Amino acid sequence: MPSCAGAHMVDANDYRFLVAEDAVNRLENRVKVWNLPYPLNKGTALDYVKKIRSVLMRIRYTYLPASMLVELEEMKTLENLVSELSPIILPPKNVKIESTSAKYAVAEIRYALSVLRGLRHRIALGDKNLPEYSVDIIGVEVGYVEKHPKADRLWITKAGTELFSLTIVTNIANIRKGEVRGAAILPPAEFYGVISEAMYCTNRLSLEDWLWW
Repeated sequence: MPSCAGAHMVDANDYRFLVAEDAVNRLENRVKVWNLPYPLNKGTALDYVKKIRSVLMRIRYTYLPASMLVELEEMKTLENLVSELSPIILPPKNVKIESTSAKYAVAEIRYALSVLRGLRHRIALGDKNLPEYSVDIIGVEVGYVEKHPKADRLWITKAGTELFSLTIVTNIANIRKGEVRGAAILPPAEFYGVISEAMYCTNRLSLEDWLWW
């Protein structure tokens, strides 16, 4: 291992590792209590989760600077394992998820996979152990807005990028379709029967802001 004497390092108790470990626990718990309306090979899924946990622990306890952590072969292995697990555990396109509990479970799986897939990018933010470094914040375009049918001060929105979309329940009364805002990817939360997957964390962004994101 290269010498890191005098260099800042990413501690094993860094928030990014704690959140990633929580994501692995969420995946494991979901697989073990599987009650979603599509089949799953539990043995295969649990084997992937076990491998992901093992690789994550190796990364966590290397005590390397962020600049070296992001280049580790284990980081690539982690991302590959997550990519291979995703189609096994996520619902097929032809399956419709109806119940609130099932929607919550799928949202939690999506969240956990996203956390693990993005670990390298969050580590690249630097060696400091800051809570905000443990959360992915992305620029999204608001594509749909409607009033929550069961809550006077909440709105249901659909927002996303070219690659994926998110359901976000918000209390921002002046939010409009077509706006671009920053959104923090968070564990799913239920608001009167609607599952929210993120939280808007900026005002409307200008074109210049959007290009920066």
